[in-house]
Amino acid sequence: MTVKRLLAETDSEELSEWYAYDQRWPLPDPWAQTARLCRIVMASSGNYKKHDIPKEDVFIPAAKKQSQSSEEMWAELMKLKQ
Repeated sequence: MTVKRLLAETDSEELSEWYAYDQRWPLPDPWAQTARLCRIVMASSGNYKKHDIPKEDVFIPAAKKQSQSSEEMWAELMKLKQ
């Protein structure tokens, strides 16, 4: 549903109710759920030791705020070549 249609078909009271509901019982974060599944799959594959499995925030793009230098990026690409 587009915002224009939503506003045409929904009054302020109903939108306020939905907003209050979302504040009390928010929908789960899809990035966090996907990150958790990625970590579980990695752990269950048997190729990683417990301390080698990255934390869930590694799989969430917004959580990774550090930037890499061009040398670091090149080093990561070279790892794929091996």
